[in-house]
Amino acid sequence: MNAHLVLALVLVVPFATVSSSAAHEEDVRALREEIAALRSDVEALRMSLVDPSPGLSSIRLPEAISFAGTSVPLDRWDVAERLEREFFLALAERAQVILWLKRSARYFPYIEERLAAAGLPDDLKYVAVVESSLLPAAYSSAHASGIWQFIPDTGRRYGLRVAAAWDDRRDPERSTSAALAYLKDLHARFGDWPLALAAYNAGEGRVGGAMRSQRVSTYYQLALPTETERYVFRILAAKLILDEPARYGLGVPLEERYAPHATEVVTVPVTGSLPVQDLAAAAGSFYREIRVLNPAIVGDRLPEGSYDVRIPTGAETRLVAMLPRLKRAAATSDAPRVEYRVKRGDTLEGIARRFGVSVDALKSGNRTARRPHIYPGDRLIIERVGAPAR
Repeated sequence: MNAHLVLALVLVVPFATVSSSAAHEEDVRALREEIAALRSDVEALRMSLVDPSPGLSSIRLPEAISFAGTSVPLDRWDVAERLEREFFLALAERAQVILWLKRSARYFPYIEERLAAAGLPDDLKYVAVVESSLLPAAYSSAHASGIWQFIPDTGRRYGLRVAAAWDDRRDPERSTSAALAYLKDLHARFGDWPLALAAYNAGEGRVGGAMRSQRVSTYYQLALPTETERYVFRILAAKLILDEPARYGLGVPLEERYAPHATEVVTVPVTGSLPVQDLAAAAGSFYREIRVLNPAIVGDRLPEGSYDVRIPTGAETRLVAMLPRLKRAAATSDAPRVEYRVKRGDTLEGIARRFGVSVDALKSGNRTARRPHIYPGDRLIIERVGAPAR
C-alpha cells in the first residue's frame, strides 16, 4: 500500500475514536485539516500514476513553426497531429532528450560551422540527432553507420573511406562534410527541404517515384513508408525541444554538457599492419582513448595506408618522434591468425567489424561462414588485417 494512504489511515482511525468530550475543539480542527491535506496528496499521487509526466498535458505546440526558413502548415489538421505525436513521444523520453542536449555541446559547434560555411540552414543539424542520437558508433540493421547514418554505397559516393578496418562514416567531421554535400544535392533535386529530408531517409528514387505516382508536390501530401512519414516530424520535434529545452523542463546547464574532445591530428603512415595499442602507447595514450577519439577505427589494427589520427592535445611531438619506430614495427608485424567461437547474438558483420576484416574475407576462409546462418559454438579462423596469406 502507498505510504500516503497508510499515513492517512493511521491518522483517520485514531481520529474516529477520539471522544469529542476529551478532545479540544482546536485540536480536532487541526487534525481535520491535516487529514484533508493528506487526502489531497493522495489524489495528486493517484493522478501522477495516470499521467507519469505531470504537466505534459498542459504543453502546447507553438502557434507558428518554421524549419529551414519555411513555415510548417499547422493549419492542416493532419500535419498538426503528426507533429504532436512525435513531439510528445520525444518529451516522454526525458532521459534521451537530456542526453541529446549533453551531446549536442560536443558536436553541434562543428556542424553549425560547416553548415554556415556551406550556406545551408542551421536547422539541418537536427537531422543528426534523429539519425543517431549523436552517437558516432551508431549502426543500423540496414548497415547505416555514424551520426549521419550513411549506408556504404552513399558514403563512398560522397568521398568517405569505407573499409574493413577504417570507416569514415563513423568520423563526425568527415561524415558531416559528406552529409552536407548529400543534403545540398537532394535540395537541388527536390527544391524543398522536407522532401530532401524524406529522400535522405528513404532514397531519392522512392520519394521521386511516390511524387509521380501520387501526383503531389509536397512532403506533407505524400503517402510514404511509415518511417519516412514520421521522419521529418521527428526532426521538427527535436528542433522544438532542443531550441527551448527549459520551456519543457529539460534545461541542462552548459557546464554539465559534454565538451568537444581536445585533440590534434597527426598523419600516420603504415606499412604492414599497426596494432592500435602500439599507436596509443606511442602517443602516451591508451587503446580505449584512441578508439574513442577515432571512431573511424573499426578493428584493432590499421592496415597499410595513411591515416589522419586524432590524439590528445599535447601528444603530437611525442607521436611524431615515434613514427619511424612505429613504421618499423608495423612492417614486421605478422598479424597472427585468430580462432573465434561464435557467441549468441553474433552476426558475420559484427564479427568482421570487431576484428577489422571484411565479411567476404570471413566467408572465403571459413566454410561455416558461407552458410545462410551462423550458430553459437561455430568455429571461425580469422586472418587479421595485414596477415600474410597462408
